[in-house]
Amino acid sequence: MKKIIKTLFYLFCISTLSFAEEEIENTRDRGIDKMNFYIPVNKQNKYSNFIELDIRKDKNIYKWTMADGYQTLGNNWDIQYKIEREYHVEKKTKAKSHIWDNEIYFLKYHNPINFAGKTFQHKTVLGIKHYEGEYSGNRDNQYYKLYVGQKFSRFFNLGKGGTYIEFETDINKVFGRKKDGYSLLASLKGTSNIGYGVQFSNVLEYEYLNYNQYSNAHKTKWETILRWTYEINENIAFSPEVTFKVEKYNNSKENYLIESSTGPYVLFTKNINDDFRVYGKVGVPVFRKDESKAEGYRYSKSQTSAYGKIGFEYIF
Repeated sequence: MKKIIKTLFYLFCISTLSFAEEEIENTRDRGIDKMNFYIPVNKQNKYSNFIELDIRKDKNIYKWTMADGYQTLGNNWDIQYKIEREYHVEKKTKAKSHIWDNEIYFLKYHNPINFAGKTFQHKTVLGIKHYEGEYSGNRDNQYYKLYVGQKFSRFFNLGKGGTYIEFETDINKVFGRKKDGYSLLASLKGTSNIGYGVQFSNVLEYEYLNYNQYSNAHKTKWETILRWTYEINENIAFSPEVTFKVEKYNNSKENYLIESSTGPYVLFTKNINDDFRVYGKVGVPVFRKDESKAEGYRYSKSQTSAYGKIGFEYIF
């Protein structure tokens, strides 16, 4: 605990180098994801709670996101959070996995900066991530990450509906169950509204890992989603979707992980009033291909699955 408190203090001192500037009047451009489309809203705070069910041939996955949202703190500050609880149940062996995946961070909005003739929004982030994975009583895969980072973002006139790009760099102090250490992260995220309901999203990440089972390891990740959404009416939409994710490790016992899926989805949303709504998503059948490899282990499986999601959202 003393190490965590000391690290938080050091990270706060580092972050104040970015925080120490004059107060600015900064109105956030808030919005919600409503049946895959970004809808601007005037309310500055959001809380969402939802449950997901993924039924596969080899296992069932249950996920409960207890809290996902943000809260405005004055002119220039936000607190943002996501708290997830996940359960995996193997159908053949009845083995169970329990996962906590949580993140809470403060976000500081700065004056925009100019680069190459373009204006970018600039934010500093200071937060904590907690991950705890338990498989049949084994809790070796646990850590707390205390981090400070910078975010730069901009909206470009690319595609019929525009493209949003965000670049982020983070320094992480990690307290692991096996070994304390650190990691360095750089990520590039982009979402394009190509037009006629077609959306294309990508995430590229590089991370240097030196904690727990990792020693001078390198991880690269590419994640992409291509979807088309057709609104049947104001409450229901149809959306076929293709996803692909690959993670590659160097200098690690882990080698790679590949996940892909394709399937049709039906989306639902219903406003109870101006501030509160319920929403859902159902996909049947969803075709999946999963493959992973590590030292002494290899897994590959193609299968069909069924997906369901239901939740509520409150803006205020």
